Amino acid sequence: MAVPVALVKTGFFRLWAGETFSIAGSQITYFAMPLIAVLLLDAGSWEMGIVAAAGSAATLVFGLSAGVWADAMERRRVLQAANLARALILAAVPVMWLLDALSLWVLVTVTFLVGALSLLFDSAMSAYLPKVVGKKQLGPANSWMEGSAAVGEVAGPGLAGVLVHAVGAPLAVLVDALSYFASAIALRGLPRAAPEAPDGPRTPHFKAAVEGLRLLMRDRIQRPLALAAAHFNFFTSMFYALYTLYVVQELGFSPVVLGVLSAAGGLGGLLGSTVASWISRRFGYGTPLALAYAVPGIAGLLVPLAEHQDRFTALVLVGLSQFFWVLAVVVNLVMSETVKQTLVPDHMLGRVTGTVRFLSWGVEPFGALLAGALGASLLGIRSTLVLAAVGLSTSAIWLLIGPIRGLRTLLDDEEPGGLPTTAATGDAALNETT
Repeated sequence: MAVPVALVKTGFFRLWAGETFSIAGSQITYFAMPLIAVLLLDAGSWEMGIVAAAGSAATLVFGLSAGVWADAMERRRVLQAANLARALILAAVPVMWLLDALSLWVLVTVTFLVGALSLLFDSAMSAYLPKVVGKKQLGPANSWMEGSAAVGEVAGPGLAGVLVHAVGAPLAVLVDALSYFASAIALRGLPRAAPEAPDGPRTPHFKAAVEGLRLLMRDRIQRPLALAAAHFNFFTSMFYALYTLYVVQELGFSPVVLGVLSAAGGLGGLLGSTVASWISRRFGYGTPLALAYAVPGIAGLLVPLAEHQDRFTALVLVGLSQFFWVLAVVVNLVMSETVKQTLVPDHMLGRVTGTVRFLSWGVEPFGALLAGALGASLLGIRSTLVLAAVGLSTSAIWLLIGPIRGLRTLLDDEEPGGLPTTAATGDAALNETT
């Protein structure tokens, strides 16, 4: 990926480095937490569904409020505070394990709190990035940010597999806590970013939260993107609530093998972050976004297909599944985030991001709990994974039936306030609200 000179001058790459540290660490926790539940706490399908639901359940409680807080406070300080708090909370896992007090409910509580803080962090980051790089550099900047996620997905699972094997899953979580400290330190010295509030008295908290929801649901571009994300995340949470249990118990993969296969997803993410900006310039946003929503479902079917195959074939199928799934998701994230940050006014970015998370992450507990129920009794684990994969691909429908299907360019023409005037589809503007 070429290094844009304009980004170098903004100090963006310190922000990017901090994100890379924290995301690599987060991948360790993402990898280790289900293994703690399966290997140490003897969790079954239902318990795995509860653990998977806990993080996204925080979105239902704090989703709308997190965006309001991100819009109301200085954003760099919010990012640092969220990182430090996540570090302290995650450190509780190895401490409780050493005290022989680790339980399923400790995992659920930690996952819930980290999920709430991650929501606050993401809401602030979405509003902070345009302040650092400017709107015209959002495409390359988002590609680099998603590239850092991909780097984390390459390094994190492999490192996690080795750490879990060497010191156990609870102590591996400590590395994630340290990565959040490193990320908070990396943010020091970057420019502050106080929100640009409109003239007039401050809007009450509840009213401000509702304003974000109202703006999102009236916008002809942001609404289908949010609904597609909610649809996609519901079935993703179904799939991944049982994924670790399936590949460990049914396919017989060890933590180290699981980490290596997860790293294949990171490689796909690196490729996705590299080509996402080129794809949007060459093909626009509408059709590529629809494809990006459809591909993970097809890739997901390769995992249950691996059962009853010889070991090498099973490894290849699961590795290909991870590669193409993450490639499509990263292309999706780069494009969706660029569209949102370009078209949504600065003083509403935190709220709109929080509202999108409220909708798209808020459905995840229900998907995870449904997977636990179906996997434990009615369908079994394998059939539940197939159902989730098929459901994933249908999320593309939201983008195919609406006006976003023709979204090709985000115009550079700006009003005096610095906000883009239109999203072009050839002859028509699509960012009008109804």
